[in-house]
Amino acid sequence: MPHHKGKIEKMKNEKPEWKVVIDLLREVNQPFFNRLGRKMVYFLFKRNVEKAGKLIDRIDVFHGQQAKWHENKWDNQAMPRINYSDLENLVEETFVVASQELSDEEILNLIQLWLKQDQLRFFTEATEKRDVPLAEIREAIQRFNRMIGHHEIFSNEERISLRVALIRRFFTEDLEYINTVKKNVKISDFSAILFRTIGTPKGCGKLGGKAGGLFRAQKILETAKVEKTILEKIKVPKTWYLTSDGSLEFMHFNALEEMPTIKYREISEIKNEFAYLNQIFKNSFLPPEIIDGLKLALDDFGEVPLIVRSSSLLEDSKQLAFAGKYKSLFVSNQGPKEKRLEELKDAVVEVYASIFGPDPIEYRRERGLLDFNEEMAIMIQEVAGKKAGKYFFPAFAGVAFSLNEFRWSPRIKRTDGIVRLVAGLGTRAVDRVENDYPMLFSPGQPGLRANIEPHEVLRYSQKSIDVINLETGQFETMEIEKLIEEVGNEFPQLSQIISNFRDGELVAPLGTMSNLKDGIPVVTFANLLKYSPFVKQIKAILDTLQETVGWPVDVEFAAGEEPGSIYLLQCRPQSHFGENVNISIPTNIQDSQKLFSAKKFITTGQVTNIEYIVYVDPFEYDGLETLEEMIRVGEIISELNSHLPSRKFILMGPGRWGSRGDIKLGVRVAYSDINNTSMLIEIARNKMGYTPDLSFGTHFFQDLVEAEIRYLPLYPDEEGNFFNSQFFTESPNLLTKLVPRTEHLKKVVKLIHIPQIEENSTVSIIMDGENERALAFLNQSNK
Repeated sequence: MPHHKGKIEKMKNEKPEWKVVIDLLREVNQPFFNRLGRKMVYFLFKRNVEKAGKLIDRIDVFHGQQAKWHENKWDNQAMPRINYSDLENLVEETFVVASQELSDEEILNLIQLWLKQDQLRFFTEATEKRDVPLAEIREAIQRFNRMIGHHEIFSNEERISLRVALIRRFFTEDLEYINTVKKNVKISDFSAILFRTIGTPKGCGKLGGKAGGLFRAQKILETAKVEKTILEKIKVPKTWYLTSDGSLEFMHFNALEEMPTIKYREISEIKNEFAYLNQIFKNSFLPPEIIDGLKLALDDFGEVPLIVRSSSLLEDSKQLAFAGKYKSLFVSNQGPKEKRLEELKDAVVEVYASIFGPDPIEYRRERGLLDFNEEMAIMIQEVAGKKAGKYFFPAFAGVAFSLNEFRWSPRIKRTDGIVRLVAGLGTRAVDRVENDYPMLFSPGQPGLRANIEPHEVLRYSQKSIDVINLETGQFETMEIEKLIEEVGNEFPQLSQIISNFRDGELVAPLGTMSNLKDGIPVVTFANLLKYSPFVKQIKAILDTLQETVGWPVDVEFAAGEEPGSIYLLQCRPQSHFGENVNISIPTNIQDSQKLFSAKKFITTGQVTNIEYIVYVDPFEYDGLETLEEMIRVGEIISELNSHLPSRKFILMGPGRWGSRGDIKLGVRVAYSDINNTSMLIEIARNKMGYTPDLSFGTHFFQDLVEAEIRYLPLYPDEEGNFFNSQFFTESPNLLTKLVPRTEHLKKVVKLIHIPQIEENSTVSIIMDGENERALAFLNQSNK
């Protein structure tokens, strides 16, 4: 009995295990002991322990001097510092309070948790560094993932802090972006990214704007899938990343340090020298670390077609879309690995070279961004699609927008959105192409189409398709009818895409197979839009993203391998015109003052105080006999764009300006050739066969919107429209006075100075989108 009594007495005198631990830490690791004390104060305070609150309040009243400061705390003076010994005593007292409020087991568990957290300090230290090298952050994340139970160790606040640090490290410092993404991302998401990231070990580059936009959209949609099952089959293609500082390393490796100074040259010099610069890049060498990374990427992808996409630091940010400014290149990725590696390397360096192209430099110059040290990250993505015969392409692809700026029915609201949809690769949806048309529909009103009658649908349907030829390794454009004949029902989701035109009617296929001999195949997407979940999926994507990020979005997409699946390829803020209200056409304009009217595809807005009209005569342009003359017309437009006062002139001319393909169908210009105009007006004359494409959604049109350049298609030969041909053909032409050596083209390009024709007059163009009316007229000033 005495033996047992002594044992019990001994147990009473023994310290709890947690006290043994903190006593040891006090002796051997005072800084960590103090850190544990701070953690315990925070813990007790969050538990609403009254004594913990009193401990914190005591900091204000340790000394009379401190209390005096407290009474005058808004004075412009520093708060007095208390004695360090007082802080140490505060830590000691904190554990006393803890022993009174918590059980020994609970305190021990907390200390053990904080000890484990301290083992992960390497991770927090690595992520908190502003420019941590790629190798260091990769090693830290790998160590973090190897530690058992690491997800339970950090508090919610600490996990948020780590997510924010990783977002800043790989994407951007933009607070709006960080605030959205931190709510939808996990630390493990960055492990997946780092596994497929290529960069120099000591590099500190980011993944760029395009990668950031897609990552944000992906994570938002993954979070939303919990409640919106319609989003379950939305995914993102397998992607590898080259960090942005790879472009700088490439230039240093090849002694091309003078290249960044090119941006300060005249734009005409940049245009003339860019082809030479491009070849310099293509004959230079990638650093060994990047080549090794590309080899790993090829092993991971296997032999599937790839697209090498720009992702510059400025790209796809709010108000800075850079749509189509930098290169995105397809790579067939077929054959021996050495051949595939050479093709991939060639595409990478060409994307690097596009940093110094005239269009992106002019774009940056206009927005005061020329001094920004632009870096080019790169995304290497698996192309969405399937093999059909010797070709590779998705069933369909396109671009979708939250806001619809071209409403072909008064029942369509601006917020109903718009989609440009094409069969095959999505290049035909974002580029302006010759004599071809995408399908346009509004996700909010999918039953209201721009073309209804069968013959209209046939005329304005897609005739050509972009594919990758796996045998030649080339990106090709071919006739859809010919492709269908060649691959038959191997064409993915063919019955969803085509209808048959026969006896003046359009008939959609029944079932999953199509009778390819039963009339002319026409791309209508009838079954896709009517019977599949596609329209609801696109609307859910647009609505979810806009609701989360707080502004309208522009997304590119492509069909997945299986029906009902969609790949999200890109997401950025939508460039859009400001909403103008209560704009109406004046009713007191005399006929002699009117220049032209329009009543089709009108966007609300107005352009005033126009002093010059640059008019390319559709009939004269059509009569040009040589390619050189047509190219020269585009060059003249570019020169006028440089010489005329900014936003004091409008451009008018035939067909589709800025399209790729047949130059006969529109003036060949790029963004930097027209960026100073106030408006672009495309003229469709029936005798020429010109039909301006509803270019909304193309990169070319996005340039116009972002630069606040208005756009209007004119149909002078349609009933009810007015066009003052005499004014445009007989007004004095100042072209040869402003642009030398243009005598032979003065009938084609006309420069009309309005005040010279009518003193104190300018041109105004009023566009009433609600009532589908537009009018251009001479406007007398009050001088």
